[in-house]
Amino acid sequence: MNLKNAMLALACLASATPLMAQENPYDLLGKALMPIANVFARNPDGTPGAHALLLDAHLLAASKLPPELQNQSVHVALMTPAQLLVQAPIAGQTLTVCRDGRELWATPGSKIQYLIDQASTAPSPGPSEKKKKKSKDAAAKVLGPLVLPVPQKDLVFLPILFQVADAGADTVAGAPCRMLDVQLMPQLAKSLHAQDWTARLWIAADYTIVRIALTGPDWTGTVAIDNLTFPPSLPDPTFQPPASDVLVLTPAQFLVLLSRLGRK
Repeated sequence: MNLKNAMLALACLASATPLMAQENPYDLLGKALMPIANVFARNPDGTPGAHALLLDAHLLAASKLPPELQNQSVHVALMTPAQLLVQAPIAGQTLTVCRDGRELWATPGSKIQYLIDQASTAPSPGPSEKKKKKSKDAAAKVLGPLVLPVPQKDLVFLPILFQVADAGADTVAGAPCRMLDVQLMPQLAKSLHAQDWTARLWIAADYTIVRIALTGPDWTGTVAIDNLTFPPSLPDPTFQPPASDVLVLTPAQFLVLLSRLGRK
């Protein structure tokens, strides 16, 4: 590379951040979300698509979590429309929670069972029809397809599903970022049971999201994204349980476990 080309390349790099700073917040959000949204896209005929995602992140801060979870790493493997695995180290052990189609499992089973047993609230007795409805609702929440509620062709309009506000500039790991405060539109938030949630996104000059802070009605947390890739697919063994100490979960237990992990 000659001196002229080198100087031109440096000028382009230097101008990336100012250009991003001038970019409309909705356009910036669209460019950041599109690679992720494509994973959850439906096929042109409306059926759920098969796409993969691998995520490695670590927790910077969180409220109402056990102390051992603070600053811990998280690994997520996802294959739409019905496979999800989440791993995180807790007290020297790796906790794994997985959905493989309609099967739910967790390991180490003994620790998971303890967390479920220690849940502070148990379902109150009631009419059998009420219990059946509650079980059906839990299954619908947990076992529904992992897809966006919009057709693939409409993903270009994804930013209009959000309320977006510019939150200024910041630096993450020495790299300049632009911050956006994002909420789902009220009607969509209600349908996804995500009312009163706000996300602050730190977006780098290459439009990758490098940090996310979530604020909800009774929980806050900030996660740094260390690696995010989109392989063509993931092998079936990714979502298969080990040979021992595995607890098979019902959808209701799965929800209780998630709730328990959100409290001290």
